[in-house]
Amino acid sequence: MVANYFFDTGFLTLAITNRLLEKWIRPWKEVKKGQKICHIIEPVVAETYYQLMGEGIDKEGAKIRIIQLKAINHMSISKLDDNDSFRAAHHHTQFRKLGLSLVDCFILAVAARHKLKVYTTDHPLKNAVKRINVPCDYLPVSTL
Repeated sequence: MVANYFFDTGFLTLAITNRLLEKWIRPWKEVKKGQKICHIIEPVVAETYYQLMGEGIDKEGAKIRIIQLKAINHMSISKLDDNDSFRAAHHHTQFRKLGLSLVDCFILAVAARHKLKVYTTDHPLKNAVKRINVPCDYLPVSTL
């Protein structure tokens, strides 16, 4: 059984904008109620901020929503270390044909290190996560 989660940028954007898909409401509530811990990394925070602004939210509104997200008690900002960097670089090379971003490769490294279940809207990330034997829940979302 997976103890904790890693929500990717797509998941977080949907959650912050109150458009979370029904299937994913339970894990979001588990984190907000303190039943599970969600690990995220600052590069995902940056992508989420960028996506929120792409949703038409102004810079200040996006910043406030990010601060609120980070203030959730069981939202853990994982510190990246050298091993994460080396693993991410390895995954970037390993999954070159999938076209993963470097942020996606850091997600792989951190999720594997902490044994986290990854929630993603990104099909290539889903494929890579499964190849390294990390649990994954994927939902395709056409537009965020």
